[in-house]
Amino acid sequence: MTKEPVLTIAYLERLPESSANVIAGMRPQDAAALFETLPTRIVTPIVEKMEKWPAARCLQHLSMENAAAILSEISYRDATILLRLTPVERREPILAQLPSRLARDLKESLRYPRNCVGAWMDLSVPSRSLNATVKDAVSVARAGAVGDSIFVVDDGQRLAGLVRAEALLRYSTGTRLADIIQTGLKPLFARTLLREAASVSAWNEFLRLPVAGRDGQLLGALSRQDMMNGLTTITAKSGVPDTGALIWTEVGEAFVVSLAGLVRLFDGDEANARLHPES
Repeated sequence: MTKEPVLTIAYLERLPESSANVIAGMRPQDAAALFETLPTRIVTPIVEKMEKWPAARCLQHLSMENAAAILSEISYRDATILLRLTPVERREPILAQLPSRLARDLKESLRYPRNCVGAWMDLSVPSRSLNATVKDAVSVARAGAVGDSIFVVDDGQRLAGLVRAEALLRYSTGTRLADIIQTGLKPLFARTLLREAASVSAWNEFLRLPVAGRDGQLLGALSRQDMMNGLTTITAKSGVPDTGALIWTEVGEAFVVSLAGLVRLFDGDEANARLHPES
């Protein structure tokens, strides 16, 4: 009797995906009751592995504090999806429990119709100015969440261009981003329909695309994965097959760019000297 809870916790912690499949089949009230007894660090990876509909239903039966704690730890994308599937009367109290910046960003995403780019964009994607250097861009890469490119903005916070993450390795740390940016990429607009955004040819080159507001200012970014999730969610909600969702499910991720090597190479003077022996 005394060992059973320990073994249960060990199973949940070591096998979050298997646990997610089991918990998704439970009554939402029972799943929530189980989550209420567990530390957030164990619940978070399980919620991220769960199908979003059962996860959202479970969230509705959690205390406001625990629901907010989970949303604070899971990915921004998953938090947005779960809140969008949560009744408005419960959504607002949960948002009130979140850190102010996260709550503000989530509210911004939630104000867009669910079939628009803005509803699925990531507002936490960092950018750098034209006068920033490669060293500055690498610091952004270390912080993560940049995808395959780093967006560069002008003084008006409009998209000026981008720099491929792997391209940073080819330049000295003092090089200005203005001198190496790739221009010509047009941002998606937050009010653009997802199915229209799915047809943009730039997806053949990039894992995520910049998103701008009606004034042209950079708001965030839309990743391929988020677009696919959005199309799939819309289809599930309406019950009408979405050709865009089907196409992107088949295409999947064409390529993945890892920044781990980049971060390692730029860590320390020895690595920098190895890259640029002349400096």
